[in-house]
Amino acid sequence: MAGKITVIVGPMFSGKTSELLSFIEIYHLGRKEYLVFKPTLDTRYGMEAVKSHSGNATKAIPISKPEEILAYIKDTTKAVFVDEIQFLDKSLVEVARGLSDSGIDVFCAGLDMSYLRNPFETSAMMMAIANEVIKKRAVCHVCGEYNATLSYKTRGDGSEIDVGGSEKYIAVCPECYKHLKGEG
Repeated sequence: MAGKITVIVGPMFSGKTSELLSFIEIYHLGRKEYLVFKPTLDTRYGMEAVKSHSGNATKAIPISKPEEILAYIKDTTKAVFVDEIQFLDKSLVEVARGLSDSGIDVFCAGLDMSYLRNPFETSAMMMAIANEVIKKRAVCHVCGEYNATLSYKTRGDGSEIDVGGSEKYIAVCPECYKHLKGEG
């Protein structure tokens, strides 16, 4: 039986990693073997931890390329969890598809768009092959409404890939985004 691919996306502070951690807990409580991975680029909470902004965490294996996941797979592996997929290249699609075809459930979480409102290629491609896509929202840091679908960069350089948290980014709704950008 084929595994299922679930992709969790949304802006900063929308609870993507928290949702991923809740799926991990289900496999943990069910005593099913699973593996957790994160990109080596994301060093915010240490190299070997996936951690939510609210403080929940689990051990993770750092990888620089999606193909590295395959070296850790055993016959008993039931699920693979990957956080911050926007920092991995699009070969994650083939890795996830192969794992799913072999009966392993794959859960991925990451930003769907950069702070410039450009889709992240790997996230977009993973959403396309997913059996289930969970699109999260956040509370807008400007107007306070629960309709933030965008990340807005408040400081740092102008690079599109710039790892950070609340020291660099806020979640905003489309209307407040336009206002902050001076477009409306």
